[in-house]
Amino acid sequence: MNKRDIPIDDSQDNTSSQREAATDQTQETDRVAELESENARLRDHALRTMADFDNFRRRAQVEREQTVQYANERLLRSLLPIIDDFHRSVEAGAQSGDFQSFFQGVSMINDKLAKTLEAQGVQRMTTVGQPFNVDLHEALMRQPSDAPEDTVITELEPGYTYGDRVLRHAKVIVSAGS
Repeated sequence: MNKRDIPIDDSQDNTSSQREAATDQTQETDRVAELESENARLRDHALRTMADFDNFRRRAQVEREQTVQYANERLLRSLLPIIDDFHRSVEAGAQSGDFQSFFQGVSMINDKLAKTLEAQGVQRMTTVGQPFNVDLHEALMRQPSDAPEDTVITELEPGYTYGDRVLRHAKVIVSAGS
Protein backbone atom coordinates (compact mmCIF):
# COMPACT_ATOMS: atom_id res chain seq x y z
CA MET A 1 0.00 0.00 0.00
CA ASN A 2 1.05 3.38 -0.82
CA LYS A 3 0.92 6.20 1.51
CA ARG A 4 -1.89 7.46 -0.53
CA ASP A 5 -3.96 4.47 0.09
CA ILE A 6 -3.73 4.70 3.89
CA PRO A 7 -6.82 6.30 5.20
CA ILE A 8 -6.17 9.24 7.50
CA ASP A 9 -8.60 9.78 10.30
CA ASP A 10 -8.75 13.58 10.60
CA SER A 11 -11.35 13.40 13.37
CA GLN A 12 -8.79 12.03 15.86
CA ASP A 13 -6.37 14.88 15.13
CA ASN A 14 -9.15 17.43 15.51
CA THR A 15 -10.29 15.99 18.80
CA SER A 16 -6.81 15.97 20.33
CA SER A 17 -6.14 19.54 19.21
CA GLN A 18 -9.48 20.60 20.63
CA ARG A 19 -8.57 18.94 23.91
CA GLU A 20 -5.21 20.69 23.94
CA ALA A 21 -6.87 24.03 23.15
CA ALA A 22 -9.40 23.49 25.92
CA THR A 23 -6.61 22.60 28.35
CA ASP A 24 -4.65 25.70 27.32
CA GLN A 25 -7.76 27.84 27.74
CA THR A 26 -8.44 26.39 31.18
CA GLN A 27 -4.84 27.01 32.22
CA GLU A 28 -5.06 30.59 30.95
CA THR A 29 -8.34 31.14 32.79
CA ASP A 30 -6.80 29.74 35.98
CA ARG A 31 -3.73 31.95 35.54
CA VAL A 32 -5.88 35.06 34.93
CA ALA A 33 -7.93 34.28 38.05
CA GLU A 34 -4.73 33.78 40.05
CA LEU A 35 -3.28 37.08 38.80
CA GLU A 36 -6.53 38.94 39.50
CA SER A 37 -6.55 37.53 43.03
CA GLU A 38 -2.92 38.56 43.57
CA ASN A 39 -3.67 42.00 42.10
CA ALA A 40 -6.59 42.46 44.51
CA ARG A 41 -4.42 41.35 47.44
CA LEU A 42 -1.61 43.76 46.46
CA ARG A 43 -4.09 46.61 45.91
CA ASP A 44 -5.57 45.97 49.36
CA HIS A 45 -2.07 45.90 50.88
CA ALA A 46 -1.16 49.17 49.12
CA LEU A 47 -4.35 50.88 50.31
CA ARG A 48 -3.76 49.73 53.89
CA THR A 49 -0.16 50.93 53.74
CA MET A 50 -1.26 54.34 52.45
CA ALA A 51 -3.88 54.56 55.21
CA ASP A 52 -1.28 53.62 57.82
CA PHE A 53 1.07 56.27 56.45
CA ASP A 54 -1.69 58.92 56.51
CA ASN A 55 -2.46 58.01 60.13
CA PHE A 56 1.24 58.19 61.00
CA ARG A 57 1.53 61.59 59.33
CA ARG A 58 -1.50 62.92 61.24
CA ARG A 59 -0.15 61.59 64.56
CA ALA A 60 3.27 63.12 63.87
CA GLN A 61 1.64 66.47 63.04
CA VAL A 62 -0.36 66.41 66.29
CA GLU A 63 2.79 65.53 68.25
CA ARG A 64 4.71 68.39 66.59
CA GLU A 65 1.93 70.83 67.41
CA GLN A 66 1.84 69.65 71.03
CA THR A 67 5.62 69.90 71.29
CA VAL A 68 5.52 73.48 70.05
CA GLN A 69 2.53 74.33 72.24
CA TYR A 70 4.09 72.93 75.42
CA ALA A 71 7.76 73.61 74.66
CA ASN A 72 7.99 76.30 77.33
CA GLU A 73 6.24 74.31 80.03
CA ARG A 74 9.46 73.64 81.97
CA LEU A 75 10.40 77.34 81.89
CA LEU A 76 6.95 78.43 82.95
CA ARG A 77 6.92 75.94 85.84
CA SER A 78 10.25 77.34 87.05
CA LEU A 79 8.86 80.90 86.88
CA LEU A 80 5.76 80.20 88.96
CA PRO A 81 7.55 80.30 92.36
CA ILE A 82 9.10 83.64 91.38
CA ILE A 83 5.68 85.02 90.50
CA ASP A 84 4.44 83.79 93.87
CA ASP A 85 7.36 85.58 95.58
CA PHE A 86 6.50 88.82 93.75
CA HIS A 87 2.90 88.52 94.85
CA ARG A 88 3.89 87.94 98.50
CA SER A 89 6.38 90.82 98.33
CA VAL A 90 3.77 93.24 97.04
CA GLU A 91 1.31 92.15 99.74
CA ALA A 92 3.93 92.50 102.47
CA GLY A 93 5.02 95.92 101.18
CA ALA A 94 1.42 97.15 101.16
CA GLN A 95 0.90 96.03 104.77
CA SER A 96 4.16 97.14 106.39
CA GLY A 97 5.09 100.21 104.41
CA ASP A 98 8.77 99.50 105.16
CA PHE A 99 10.58 100.42 101.97
CA GLN A 100 13.91 98.83 102.96
CA SER A 101 12.46 95.35 103.56
CA PHE A 102 10.32 95.68 100.41
CA PHE A 103 13.43 96.61 98.42
CA GLN A 104 15.37 93.65 99.87
CA GLY A 105 12.51 91.29 98.97
CA VAL A 106 12.34 92.55 95.40
CA SER A 107 16.15 92.31 95.11
CA MET A 108 16.03 88.69 96.26
CA ILE A 109 13.30 87.94 93.71
CA ASN A 110 15.38 89.61 90.98
CA ASP A 111 18.37 87.40 91.87
CA LYS A 112 16.17 84.29 91.93
CA LEU A 113 14.77 85.17 88.50
CA ALA A 114 18.26 85.72 87.06
CA LYS A 115 19.39 82.31 88.41
CA THR A 116 16.30 80.60 87.01
CA LEU A 117 16.89 82.10 83.57
CA GLU A 118 20.56 81.10 83.73
CA ALA A 119 19.54 77.55 84.60
CA GLN A 120 17.36 77.58 81.47
CA GLY A 121 20.33 78.71 79.34
CA VAL A 122 19.44 82.42 79.12
CA GLN A 123 22.46 84.69 79.59
CA ARG A 124 22.58 88.46 79.94
CA MET A 125 25.09 90.03 77.56
CA THR A 126 28.03 92.08 78.76
CA THR A 127 28.08 95.13 76.52
CA VAL A 128 29.71 98.22 78.06
CA GLY A 129 33.33 98.53 76.95
CA GLN A 130 32.87 95.94 74.18
CA PRO A 131 33.29 96.73 70.49
CA PHE A 132 29.96 97.38 68.76
CA ASN A 133 28.68 94.21 67.07
CA VAL A 134 25.62 94.48 64.84
CA ASP A 135 24.78 90.82 65.57
CA LEU A 136 24.50 91.52 69.31
CA HIS A 137 23.79 95.22 69.69
CA GLU A 138 21.29 97.77 68.46
CA ALA A 139 22.86 101.22 68.41
CA LEU A 140 20.35 103.89 69.34
CA MET A 141 22.80 106.78 69.09
CA ARG A 142 26.44 107.79 68.85
CA GLN A 143 28.07 110.11 71.37
CA PRO A 144 31.50 111.68 71.51
CA SER A 145 33.54 110.14 74.32
CA ASP A 146 37.07 109.28 75.40
CA ALA A 147 36.43 105.61 74.50
CA PRO A 148 37.66 104.36 71.13
CA GLU A 149 35.28 104.81 68.22
CA ASP A 150 32.58 102.10 67.82
CA THR A 151 32.86 101.00 71.45
CA VAL A 152 29.70 100.54 73.52
CA ILE A 153 29.71 103.23 76.22
CA THR A 154 26.20 102.90 77.68
CA GLU A 155 23.66 100.10 77.83
CA LEU A 156 20.08 101.38 77.73
CA GLU A 157 18.44 97.94 77.65
CA PRO A 158 20.26 94.66 78.27
CA GLY A 159 20.51 91.98 75.61
CA TYR A 160 20.08 88.27 76.20
CA THR A 161 21.25 85.10 74.51
CA TYR A 162 19.78 81.63 74.64
CA GLY A 163 22.42 79.07 73.80
CA ASP A 164 24.06 80.42 70.67
CA ARG A 165 21.05 82.56 69.64
CA VAL A 166 20.28 86.16 70.45
CA LEU A 167 16.93 86.46 72.24
CA ARG A 168 17.08 90.24 72.33
CA HIS A 169 19.69 92.65 71.03
CA ALA A 170 21.15 95.02 73.60
CA LYS A 171 20.11 98.64 73.03
CA VAL A 172 23.28 100.69 73.39
CA ILE A 173 24.96 104.04 72.89
CA VAL A 174 28.16 103.81 70.85
CA SER A 175 31.21 106.03 71.08
CA ALA A 176 31.86 108.35 68.17
CA GLY A 177 35.40 108.93 69.42
CA SER A 178 36.84 112.24 70.64
